[in-house]
Amino acid sequence: MKNHYHFTFFVNLGVFLSRFEQALEIKLIFQNWLAKSSPLRYTSRELRANNQPSILMGTGTMRFSIACLTALFCLLAGLPALEAKEAQTIKISRISAKKYGDKPFVVRAKSSSKLPVSIFVNGPASIDKKGKITIKGAGKVRVFAIQMGNDQFDPAKPEMVTVDIAKAPLVVQAEDKKMKEGEKIPEFTLIYKGFVNRESMKNLVKPAIAKLVETGKGKRKKRTIVPSGSESMNYNFRYVSGDLKIMSKKKSFFGRN
Repeated sequence: MKNHYHFTFFVNLGVFLSRFEQALEIKLIFQNWLAKSSPLRYTSRELRANNQPSILMGTGTMRFSIACLTALFCLLAGLPALEAKEAQTIKISRISAKKYGDKPFVVRAKSSSKLPVSIFVNGPASIDKKGKITIKGAGKVRVFAIQMGNDQFDPAKPEMVTVDIAKAPLVVQAEDKKMKEGEKIPEFTLIYKGFVNRESMKNLVKPAIAKLVETGKGKRKKRTIVPSGSESMNYNFRYVSGDLKIMSKKKSFFGRN
């Protein structure tokens, strides 16, 4: 509103100067008539036509210079528009906790001006034309709400909400195995439970491996198949161990197997 007052002041000043000039010219004409001097040589219109100097504004060139200075003064006063625009604010909804594999979601945002608000995302996520946000991976996602204003409203201050997308849980379980005493140790196999978005072991940075861990001695000796070593940007791993049972060879009545 301050800039609007500046503009009104300089407009009124220009009108005042113009009318004051006309008044002085009329005064000169009236004085010439009272003095009964020679016939009036210049009328107000002729003064301008003959480029005769007036008391206040001078010649046409001087009037142009003063007009330019006045315009420059208006610019220096910081006059951006005839009328000040209204301010507006944005309100954006909060986002609940999310993890990789969750369904797409929508963030609601509205402006006090009732103008439409644009939504943008930054991070492992995407947004479609309907404003639906799809999680593309674990990590930090920032959601921005923007309203650029119009002829009536100034641009609103952008608002942002942040949500940390947690990794999805993935279970890696070692299958139990059996073997007869003296046989070759069988190949260990692992089962994965919890993949999302139709993913598989191929989507892991590094799949798990299984190792045989033996504890105890004699008849109390226990053999455990222990999985470990998986790596992924989007999964947290929980490992479940399996058992390896070694069956003793049965001896016949004659001492043969």
